[in-house]
Amino acid sequence: MSSPRFRVGYAFSPKKERSFILPSLLDYAKLHGIDLVRIDPLIPLIHQSPFHCIIHKLYDPSWIQQLRDFTSQFPDVVIVDPPELISRLLNRDSMLQVVNQVKLPQGYERIDTPKQVVVNDLDVLVKNGLHAFTDLGLKFPVIAKPLESNGSERSHQLCLVSNDSGLKGLNPPIVLQEFVNHGGVVFKVYVVGECVVCVTRKSLPDISPEDLEKLEAVSSFSKISNSGTPVDNNEGNVEMPSLDFVMHVAAGLREATGLRLFNFDLIRDSNDLNRYLVIDINYLPGYAKMPNYEPFLTKFLLDVVHKRSGGGGGAFSSSYVNENEVVFC
Repeated sequence: MSSPRFRVGYAFSPKKERSFILPSLLDYAKLHGIDLVRIDPLIPLIHQSPFHCIIHKLYDPSWIQQLRDFTSQFPDVVIVDPPELISRLLNRDSMLQVVNQVKLPQGYERIDTPKQVVVNDLDVLVKNGLHAFTDLGLKFPVIAKPLESNGSERSHQLCLVSNDSGLKGLNPPIVLQEFVNHGGVVFKVYVVGECVVCVTRKSLPDISPEDLEKLEAVSSFSKISNSGTPVDNNEGNVEMPSLDFVMHVAAGLREATGLRLFNFDLIRDSNDLNRYLVIDINYLPGYAKMPNYEPFLTKFLLDVVHKRSGGGGGAFSSSYVNENEVVFC
């Protein structure tokens, strides 16, 4: 008797599809009973069904309405994830608020977020200078980020601002986020259902008061943490966060957001090594940058279609550790 097969529809932008639906994933999933099927968002879903599950990363209102109409007719089709839950991560003001809901057992490292403010009108800051800036509770340097975090080109246009004159050329609405020295390392934590993968990536180096005086007023930069370049442990002597700590933070964020496919960027405060900060949370990130992403995604999809995957906590049956990577599944 042949094993059952499951149709999983995916709806992505062309760019996301190219980076996510790699031939290696299609082949691995197919080998394990999952047929990944491209959804055309311009054609009614009813004409492209049946589906056992739909994964998506489209934010157009017409697509969201189509998805809602489809699920009202076919409630047994699992949607990963509901648009109303994803929307919280599309705004950098609301994005990090969920971190406050994460509760860790006593004796663990602390979890925090950088101080940040939303600025809709730069005139107040520019006209009043440093006084107005410090009134917001910030000090230089800061990272300026677009308020929207929707995967667009603009949403990735981050810059480091070192003094008040650097504020003048920014394009509001923006988030001004405190820069915390963190040893030039970011821990990227990928959550795939109940599997968690933590890898190290290079980040912006620490900035001393002397360094700050030498910086340009504003410096644009690509997301260094997204470059896919692992940290050389021989150079940086990087200590990974503890297994239990990462597991509890990931489970707490999974429960707080209700989401099953996301990642978060974690840094360790250079001045307080027991303090970690979540600086970004992204929905359905570039999983292909994650080591061996094909088995993790396939296992997750099989869990979903068998209705064994759920939100919240959950025990991890195995763990693997090397110099730059920890995995929980």
